Amino acid sequence: MSSMIFSRQKLFGLLELDAVGTVLYSRLEGDDKLNGLAADVEGYNFFSEVAPFLNVEEFHQRLDNFYRSREQANSFVFSCAYADGAVPVRVLLARISERTNGDHTKSLLVHIKKAD
Repeated sequence: MSSMIFSRQKLFGLLELDAVGTVLYSRLEGDDKLNGLAADVEGYNFFSEVAPFLNVEEFHQRLDNFYRSREQANSFVFSCAYADGAVPVRVLLARISERTNGDHTKSLLVHIKKAD
């Protein structure tokens, strides 16, 4: 359902994802233009229900690698493959850890923005 929201739009913005990819928070560019529809992605799985690009499995692998690492933050350039062509993006990642157990990652902040 949610991927249809972005079927004609490129996906940029800030997301908080849990370990399996469920969207806990989203502030996507274009929320205003979508009359709040983008907020409906919260609770959906980013990889299977939200991400509109064709190479989402490769993107999922990049995030999973970060999740399994010990890094607190990272960034990478990724080429999102859409039906009408590829769009280069810069992805900024940050780890949110449980306050009581610093070794347990609660979620990831994922900021997807157009690459310069």
